[in-house]
Amino acid sequence: MNGMKTKVLAGMIIGLLLLASPALASGSANASDLADTSDSENASDPGNTSDSMAVSGSASSPDIMLSILGNANEDGTIDMKDVEYTESIILGSGNPTRFADATGDNSIDMLDVTKTELISLGKAKELTLVDGVGRQVNVALPVKNIIPTDYRTTETLLALGTGDMIVGVDRAFHERMDEFGLLDLPEVAVHGKSVDYEMVLTLKPDIVLLPLSQAENAEDIAKNLPNTAVVSMGLSSQKTIDSDLTTMGFVLGKEKEANELISWMQRYEDLVSEQTRDLKSDDMPTFYYEYMSGGDENWWVITPEDPSAGKVAEGAGGHNIAAGLAGTSVEVDPEWIIVKNPDFMFADLMKGFDSGPGKTEEDMENLLAKVLSGRPGFERVNAVKNNNVYLVDRDVIGGPRWVIGRIYFAKCMHPELFEDINPEEIHKEYLKKIP
Repeated sequence: MNGMKTKVLAGMIIGLLLLASPALASGSANASDLADTSDSENASDPGNTSDSMAVSGSASSPDIMLSILGNANEDGTIDMKDVEYTESIILGSGNPTRFADATGDNSIDMLDVTKTELISLGKAKELTLVDGVGRQVNVALPVKNIIPTDYRTTETLLALGTGDMIVGVDRAFHERMDEFGLLDLPEVAVHGKSVDYEMVLTLKPDIVLLPLSQAENAEDIAKNLPNTAVVSMGLSSQKTIDSDLTTMGFVLGKEKEANELISWMQRYEDLVSEQTRDLKSDDMPTFYYEYMSGGDENWWVITPEDPSAGKVAEGAGGHNIAAGLAGTSVEVDPEWIIVKNPDFMFADLMKGFDSGPGKTEEDMENLLAKVLSGRPGFERVNAVKNNNVYLVDRDVIGGPRWVIGRIYFAKCMHPELFEDINPEEIHKEYLKKIP
């Protein structure tokens, strides 16, 4: 095992190094300047795509929900069609919907028609959103200042073009994403926890955003932040990002930007689907996706039910050996992995400091060798025997970058199908969207 040639997702790690280099982020350097990879030959054409994105008036996918009271017809925006639908409910020809009660008074009447019309015209002074855990939260308009208490939420907001609205961040953002700037902003939380109420009140945000992982504390936090809308949203999870981006884009006056970002993600999601659509089940390799929790003695497998990492790996042209296990991440016996004998292994670097800006490919190769050491019997696993073991940086499968992560998964397992698609260049394309 010690002499085994290790492999690493060089493009993924180097892709994160791009964040620290303005010249590279602008696309002025070639991928070959960063790493000696075969992908650099296709640096000018990441899947025949360009920086331009399809722009629509509102999110169009039937799976996307604008969770704001007044969205009577339950599509991706609030417009005069919602006014007309609310009127049809009052007249008895339309069926009542979850968001038709624009005033939130448990009655659908002409007051809701008026409120919906004001929202559609951009003249409402307040609206009510339903956050990621079903809480109704009143938000005063226009929103000027926001505080995201989780660093991956902050990244998504930056991609949405709200950098000038952010007045505070969590400590993890400065520690893990200082390449995105905002270095002068005060730290008001730690990864969504330990909110500094005094500091938040001093900054006077209109909205404080919590990650879904802290949703159970939302009410307690809200009690300590009077006159502040405390909202829990899944802006870093593949499962929830489209709908939550749609909602927050509308609330923050960034509806166009949200639709553009969603269209960008959809374009690359469709790209993977198109490239892998003809694969038969027997053509799909098996893979083991490990949750690197930091404990060397534990073996945690990520299942397809995981709303972030698990969902990203699904649809990439492989079979997760953890399919069918109960839960999102499950502790397993190493013998179980050996018996399953996966064709590929992916190690998710959850700790955050093991990869990213400042790390070299040599650093990652050394880390991968360490990850594989002390695993008796793993030398018999196909993934190890065939040098198909990869490290995964969690930041490239969270937030809008989740599609980049899926492309990496798909290209690792099916390099022949993605020969002309360069994830590094797609990553640089994304970075241009963050001022």
